[in-house]
Amino acid sequence: MMRVLLGIGCLLLAMRAAAASTVSGAAIVDGKPVPDAVVYLEAAAAAPVTTGGHATMDQRNLQFVPKVLPVVRGTTVEFTNGDDIQHNVFSPSSAVRKFDLGAYGPGAARSVQFDEPGEVLVLCNIHMEMEAHILVLRDPYFAMTARDGSYRITDVPPGQYTAKLWRGSFLPDTHTVDVPDTPDFVLNLRMGPADAGQ
Repeated sequence: MMRVLLGIGCLLLAMRAAAASTVSGAAIVDGKPVPDAVVYLEAAAAAPVTTGGHATMDQRNLQFVPKVLPVVRGTTVEFTNGDDIQHNVFSPSSAVRKFDLGAYGPGAARSVQFDEPGEVLVLCNIHMEMEAHILVLRDPYFAMTARDGSYRITDVPPGQYTAKLWRGSFLPDTHTVDVPDTPDFVLNLRMGPADAGQ
């Protein structure tokens, strides 16, 4: 009987330690929803670097798809060519990872592993109008905003975080938040003239 009670106690402690929240809400800037932005949370202590994660950025109809790709550091991004012409993929972003994958034809793919957090500008030197961004994040708590500015980040452990909103060429907007030990936590990020100094 004592072993059963100890087992149940250990299970409850493990469940309590594993408790995580779903953080959701909307990103609103100057009273308007912000689509295709990245909301991400950075913990006080960095999560361990993981490797083995994969993501894909395609080249289709002379565009990078998606135009914004958030990944956690340690992720390998595969750049596929879904067009029927040659493309090149390169980045001048030396602070994070400067690379040039050369020209390659339809159906081919090349890949790059990103280990340092930061913003990576992705270009094609054959088609100068093509541009995309890879946002390499320190921690795995992030989501893209939808057309209405809404987002949803799952499996966030309770604790204090810096919440950031990345949108295009703007510096990230930041807020300090405490994620509680509850299944759901609503975090609306509102920025604009009225929020200056807050």
